[in-house]
Amino acid sequence: MTPEEELSHLLGGAAGAAPPGELDTLEVECPRGAEPALDRAREVLEVVLRRATGEWPDLAEWKRALPAWFVAACVDDAQVVECVLDRWSLRAWVYWFQPHLRRWRWWDAETAGHTLRVRVLVLGRPYLRGALEWLLKASAS
Repeated sequence: MTPEEELSHLLGGAAGAAPPGELDTLEVECPRGAEPALDRAREVLEVVLRRATGEWPDLAEWKRALPAWFVAACVDDAQVVECVLDRWSLRAWVYWFQPHLRRWRWWDAETAGHTLRVRVLVLGRPYLRGALEWLLKASAS
């Protein structure tokens, strides 16, 4: 799946297309409603996917490009003292979203009340989805 195809899936869904491989579903409860959470997740991922080709931006550029609410939701690297955190640092999150490290691609999403379900196309196992889980958690709060 190309970055352009993934962006199309992010913004418009899969439009009933059959996936070319295995799908996995992530589900998150959204206290403020699933639709606003999906909108926020799309807002962040659109920025990332539009930069998926060419040279990967540095952290300063990501801080300028990503929505302020998401940057604020991330913990400052200087505050990271243990590996177990309830929030990701922006540096770690951006690192795991590099196209060559992501072994999944956004396929589609659906909302039902306060539940957001995101389906991803799994490119290979094991695949690390913690960065996506953090994005969904931050988008839901």
